[in-house]
Amino acid sequence: MKRRGGITDGDLRVDHDGDVDGIVGGTVTIAAGCRADVSGIVSGDLIVEEGAVVEMSGILSGRVINRGGAVRVTGMVG
Repeated sequence: MKRRGGITDGDLRVDHDGDVDGIVGGTVTIAAGCRADVSGIVSGDLIVEEGAVVEMSGILSGRVINRGGAVRVTGMVG
């Protein structure tokens, strides 16, 4: 399990199971088959590829684009 934190300028692709905490200044894509907990602030979209499992808590400024995964959002989507 991989943990990413802090501030990321631009897009972020998660291709291993893990946690993403902090601020992402772009779109977060969760790769097919991966499991991730995303918390904090995402200024772009959250893209969930087929078979991915994601729990999003915090603030998502963009949209949730689900391409066949499982998504649970417990924060704000705007």
